[in-house]
Amino acid sequence: MSRVSNFPNFDEYVDTLKVVKSHPDFYGFARERRIKQGEAITQNNMGTNLLAIEEGIIKLGYRKNEDKVVFQYFLHPGDFCILPEYVGDVPADLIYEPVTDVLGWEIDSLFFQMVLSEKDPQNSILIQHFLGTRRRFFRASIRANLTAKQRIYFNLQLLMDMGFHVNSNCIELPDFINYVVLADMSNVSKSLVASVLQILKTEGILISSEKPWIITNVKKFQELMVQEEIPIDAVK
Repeated sequence: MSRVSNFPNFDEYVDTLKVVKSHPDFYGFARERRIKQGEAITQNNMGTNLLAIEEGIIKLGYRKNEDKVVFQYFLHPGDFCILPEYVGDVPADLIYEPVTDVLGWEIDSLFFQMVLSEKDPQNSILIQHFLGTRRRFFRASIRANLTAKQRIYFNLQLLMDMGFHVNSNCIELPDFINYVVLADMSNVSKSLVASVLQILKTEGILISSEKPWIITNVKKFQELMVQEEIPIDAVK
């Protein structure tokens, strides 16, 4: 049997923005944007364009009601916000909120499609995007079925994976994290976050008196995750 495969290798990350920027007409169909921390992005203010993140982190959630947006996952440099081709299939309004200042590119969607049809005839880039989105929503569905306390621990593990690894047992969490952000991520009250974090501080696991917050004992925290019956592998 031939070992040649017509399927793309999804283990190899493709920098989509780099591919699109390599087109000679890119700057005629895209404009650079600076988006301030906390400035909401929706389909209404993006129109049919899409946004590629070059620097910064964006929090994605869906609008539950007029006053409540439920956190789903973070978007990182290299990710795209809002693909108009499938946004109509999403059963709720998506809200993109930068948790840091963001530098990105607003790109004409028809130009984006044209470049991908030329550069990526196997659609490996879009499939990579959809697989990543599926993985993130699956993680969000697991979190949604945890208890309030478990969700806080689950999200701390998620933030640890985004943090700076000082050594194998110590991690600095991202600078944007605070009680309000963690409460929003976990869909709990700020007072419950404070209560749960006090347990971690008492156990010598967390320092949150100044930025950045620090997980000082990763091993002990993960033992706590096991004790609380939280699926650590689901956070990855």
